[in-house]
Amino acid sequence: MQPLTRVALASLATLALATAVGCRPPRPGTPVGMTLAPTAPPAPLATLVWVGRGVAERRVAGGWQPAPAFDYEFTVEQRRYADHWDSVKTLRRYHPAYDGSAGPRVQVYLFRIDLTPGPTGVAYRVTSTLGAGRGTSDPEFREASMELTADVSMFAPFDRYRITQHYQYEAGRLTELVELDDGAAPWVRNHEEATLFGPARFARPPTAAVAATR
Repeated sequence: MQPLTRVALASLATLALATAVGCRPPRPGTPVGMTLAPTAPPAPLATLVWVGRGVAERRVAGGWQPAPAFDYEFTVEQRRYADHWDSVKTLRRYHPAYDGSAGPRVQVYLFRIDLTPGPTGVAYRVTSTLGAGRGTSDPEFREASMELTADVSMFAPFDRYRITQHYQYEAGRLTELVELDDGAAPWVRNHEEATLFGPARFARPPTAAVAATR
């Protein structure tokens, strides 16, 4: 076999580089509602973790009927800063009859809420994977409401989300009503209730403590 010439070696190197670049994965996109930072994000003023359940209802013949196949479990991680909140919500539907019409069984939503204090409360500007919108809260963030323009197909039977929240910090409880609305009346609504979780220390592994009580 003849030794490779300098030109041939250069051609092979160019081909190898082109192949490597062609196989390189594309730059990742930025999900709507995600706050980017070149280093680790600063420590928030507070991080709240909520764990709960959503119970679905669908409007039928002018009334509300349970839709258990669409019920879900969820967790929300809220990172609260002075001028905004970053939240990640993970939703899971376990019912075997769920038909997939509301998306995958497991879904992750991102929310950024920019805060503007006012004389009587706080104004929200929401950017999220569900859609963008605005809302308001009292100064202590106990009662909040917001409306988002839904990022859905034009053929969907709704075009907005209306969310009403009641934070009961002292009880470690959050209740929320999420309505899928067409501007005239809600089509689907989800009643959410969650428990607040915080840092804890265990004298022994929790599983061992449970086993010892049996």
